[in-house]
Amino acid sequence: MEFRLGFRITLVWFVLALTLSGERVEAQRAGCKNVHYDLAFILDTSSSVGKDNFEKIRQWVANLVESFDVAPDKTRVAVVRYSDRPTTEFTLDRYRTLEDVKQAARNIRYLGGNTMTGDAISYTTNNIFMEQNGARPPARGIQKVAILLTDGRSQDYVLKPSKAAAKAGIRMFAVGIGEALKEELEEIAAEPKNAHVFHVTDFNAIDKIRGRLRRRLCENVLCPKMKVQPDRFKPNSTSYGLEEVPGMCKLLLSQRQHGQLAA
Repeated sequence: MEFRLGFRITLVWFVLALTLSGERVEAQRAGCKNVHYDLAFILDTSSSVGKDNFEKIRQWVANLVESFDVAPDKTRVAVVRYSDRPTTEFTLDRYRTLEDVKQAARNIRYLGGNTMTGDAISYTTNNIFMEQNGARPPARGIQKVAILLTDGRSQDYVLKPSKAAAKAGIRMFAVGIGEALKEELEEIAAEPKNAHVFHVTDFNAIDKIRGRLRRRLCENVLCPKMKVQPDRFKPNSTSYGLEEVPGMCKLLLSQRQHGQLAA
């Protein structure tokens, strides 16, 4: 009798845990639908990636954009692909629906060549996030977000272009695969680094970080931009000298400022 009662109680707790977990996931997705971005993907299409792995990248992009309400008055999506030079695959105002963006993502062209990541960041800052290419004016209050994905070391410098992107108000996420350098990813990414840098061992694992990246993107609805003292970050940081940074949240920033997190 006691065994049956214990089993029933355990079963009830198990069902309750599943229900609450499902509710958290749905709440997370709902929160993401309320976040509106001008969102650009910057995709490494160099020879080291290879056609088979690039197919996984295409699908990863298509899966990730499902988190958002894609529409002209909500989230707009653009894609830049790069190797020896960057190229616009499609601009922020090219596609107006989620299904159109997903289909376009699955058809992103593979280039092959070298890995000029710094050039790709500068190109995105100066071309994609422009009003003539579909970016919305600052007065609209729509955040500019870029997600850069690379599988190796850049053959040009990334720090200066990344600082320029941060100064232009672009919040950079850096996703590294395989031999991508952590130090370089941190130079690219926005502050705090541990919230904007992701790394996986190989292309088969990139889908495993999709949920974590989506949560970071969706959390922004709860964390507005914050005013900070310009000397709070180290001189080689992409946020050095900025008076305002995207909120990721105040606790993380406070910990970094007080030396509890590595800068």
